[in-house]
This record gives sequence, C-alpha cells and structure tokens, in this order.
Amino acid sequence: MQEMKDRRMIGNSSRIVLSVAIAMTLSVLGVPQISEPEPAQVGDWNIYTVDSAGDVGFASSIALGPNGVPHISYYDWKNMTLKYAHWTGEGWNVETVDSSHTPGYSAGRTSSIAVDSNGYPHISYEYHFYVSGYIWSNLRYAYWNGSAWNIQTVDPGQWLGFWSSIALDRNGHPHISYKDSQFPGGLKYAKWNGTAWSIEDVELSREYAVGGFPSLALDRNDNPHISYVDGNDDGGIRYARWNRSAWIFDTVDAGPGGWFWHPTSLALDKNDNPHIGYYNNEIGDIKYVKWNGSSWNIASVDLIGASSVPVSLSLDKNDNPHVSYVDSFIDEVLIVEVKYAEWSGTDWSIETVDYGSRSSLALDSNDDPHISYLNWTNKDLKYATKAELASAERSITLDIDPDTLNLKSKGKWITAYLTTENAHADDIDTSSLLLNDVIRPEWWDIQNNTTLMVKFDRVAVRAIVPVSDSVDIKVTGQWTNGESFEVHDMIKVINPGQ
Repeated sequence: MQEMKDRRMIGNSSRIVLSVAIAMTLSVLGVPQISEPEPAQVGDWNIYTVDSAGDVGFASSIALGPNGVPHISYYDWKNMTLKYAHWTGEGWNVETVDSSHTPGYSAGRTSSIAVDSNGYPHISYEYHFYVSGYIWSNLRYAYWNGSAWNIQTVDPGQWLGFWSSIALDRNGHPHISYKDSQFPGGLKYAKWNGTAWSIEDVELSREYAVGGFPSLALDRNDNPHISYVDGNDDGGIRYARWNRSAWIFDTVDAGPGGWFWHPTSLALDKNDNPHIGYYNNEIGDIKYVKWNGSSWNIASVDLIGASSVPVSLSLDKNDNPHVSYVDSFIDEVLIVEVKYAEWSGTDWSIETVDYGSRSSLALDSNDDPHISYLNWTNKDLKYATKAELASAERSITLDIDPDTLNLKSKGKWITAYLTTENAHADDIDTSSLLLNDVIRPEWWDIQNNTTLMVKFDRVAVRAIVPVSDSVDIKVTGQWTNGESFEVHDMIKVINPGQ
C-alpha cells in the first residue's frame, strides 16, 4: 500500500511534466488489408494487434455492430489520414477512409464512430487544410453505404470539429456535437434530417473556452444530451439537454476551469438519466458522476498519476458504469497504462489491460468490455476484449447484368457482380471462375472492398442459354484458400421475332 501511495505522489508531483512528455512522444508518431487474427492472452484479456502499418491508432474510437462486431476509427499519424478497421470473423479489415489532405495537414486526428442496424459505420472527424496562409479545420462526416465511403463537410468554418461526438437516431440519421473555436465559438450541434444538415449553437463561448471535448448521447425520443468542458476560470464539467423546445444547462462539477480540459464521456441509463466520466487534473482523479433524478452524485474511480487522454464510459444492462482510461506515472521510466474499472454495485474493480494510450470502450450484449487503444511501445492500434470474437462464415451473392438478355443484341459483355459477406473481394481466386461450368471470364475488376465485377463474353453466353422467362445463371469458383463456392442468379432470355 505504501508503494502505491509513493507512486501516486510521484505521479501527482510530475503531472505537468508527464503530460508534456506524453504530448511530445505522441507528436512524433506518424489498399484495405486483413491483419493477423490471432490474439495474445494477458490474464482474462484477448489482445489483438489491429493495425501496425506505421504510427497508427492515435485517438481511436470504438463501436459495436448489431452482432457485437467491433468497428474502430483512428488516425494514421505518418500518413495524416483517417483509417477504419473492423472484425470480419477471420481477421481485421483495415482501410483508409479519408486521405484527401494537403501535405502537412490531416484528416481524422480525432474521430468518433457509430454503427447502424446494417452494420455500416458512420464517422465524424476533424479535417485540417491550408488556405491562403491559414490553417482551417472543418467538421467532416463519412459513412459506408454498402459499397463505398460517402464523405461530407458538415460545417465548413475555420476552427471546427476538434473532438466531435456522433450518435445515430432511430432512423439511422447522424447527430454530432463539436466545438467551434471561432469567435464567438462554443458548443455546436449538427443533425441530418434526411436531406440536409441542421446546425445550431448550443452554448456560446466565453473567451473561446466553452464546448471543449463534448460527448453526445440520444435519449429514447432522439433528444440530444451533451457533456462538455467549460475551460473558463469559473467553469468545469457542463451538461446540456434538449427538452424539445430549448436547451437546459447544468454545471456538473464546478472548479478551476483550466483543470478540466480533458475529454468527457456521456451515457444515458434506462431512464435517460445522464452518467459522465472525466478526469480531474487538479487532483489526479478519474471521476464518475450520475444524475439520480434530483441531484448529481460524484464519485472517485481511481487516483492516478497523470492523464492527458480521454476517459471512456459505458453502462451495462444494470446501468452500472464501466470505464477505460490511462494512467501515466514514473517508475524509473515513464509508464503509460490502459486501465479498466467496473462498478459491481458496491465497489470498483480496477485492472491494468496493457501499456497504451487513448483508449475507447464499448460493452456488448453480455456486458463484456471491448477496448481500442494506441499501443505505447510500438505505436500500433490494439484491441482488447474479454469476449471471444465470433468466427463469421463468408459468403457470396451473384447479380447478373443485364436482367433480360436479348439474343439479338450486339453488346459485348455479360457482367457478373460477386458481392462478398464477411470477406474481401480479393479473397476470390479469379482464375477459378466459370459461368455455367464452361465460360471463363474475359476480365475482372475489384469495385470496392466487397464487390468483384467480372466480364463474360456475350456471344459465348448467348450460345448456351435457352429462351425463357427464368434462366438460371451459375458462377462457380474458389476462395484463395482453395475452398469452393457456387452462386446463382435468375435472368430472362428473349429472342425477338421468334
């Protein structure tokens, strides 16, 4: 116990130095692929290396899909791009989402991810670029539509989007909270109504300090709730909610505003009461606060050395909080650990997950934790869970174009679109493909991560198909591991004049 007290004293006295050291270390960090799927076992944790291509994993955000599949957005420091990874059932599919940046500036230094009912990711992030001698920072939004990434600029202002937070409503429409650092600036909120973005000021700034590090959640009626930082001298942790006619504000934890310049994390319980996790830098304390219906109850989760990185909070099925965070301290050398705390109903159970930074937490339907983070040693994107990641059977569907084949038409090709599920298009051995067991493709092209477009000679196909309203077209082939597949599609074949 005395050793722990000594360590905390060292950590608290070195808090400013450590924060600078962490920032300086992180500042020098830097075609879709499937990474190795085998995890390392550390205690109860299965730990995966998701992406190790360069300096990656900075400021990750994790969300779980409908089947508990982890999806992670994160920053590639070396290439200054927004990246995304998800579990396929056999490995990690890793890809670049937004690489359209001016040299020296970046896409996605911070991001927030949500996953819709189809298992498609939606990501809000900051986008930096250079115009007429000035650095601009826009708020951007990217989503996967099933075949490609769609990227939009939500708010084109000058200093926007740092540490945004995204949530999806019951219609799958995105809502985003973010900070506007322009004068007068403050906390902003954007939502997509199905055709356009609606943007409003939630709380205007005093000396640019209001609205830092927001966290957004939607209640059962899709009303937004936001926790955030007021960095003014008399500021603290703030909370805003929309009551269908106006924004209602409250100060959750007042204090020297500057000490609270660290990201908040908000979750709503079954009664739509807010729960917030955050780091109090003045004390060196991971804090947890909840609204009990009439007042805020504030508790200490863990007294740590220093942390300049976010606390991430999730609630389990019993509305008990689970928190991931980072503890930084000196033990001859700088140690940076990802930690995980779980409230049992009576006390906190705390454990160290791995050496790492910038963690993000999500709970699955069994209340098992899933944590993404930056590995401190190798600067890789890592993922830790106590659950067993499910194996997913891969499959293919076939779509033949045209749906109606005219035997007298003079077109050159019959096109087959092979769309994969839980696999990548380049997992298909294209040399093995046959149409109706006899016709080999003339050429092919990968259209996106999951779709292979294959061209067959139209004359050859016309020679083997009968005239009928319902003709079965079959394509057979193999995966690159030698496993065979067979897919079918029905088309109509006509011969005008007969």
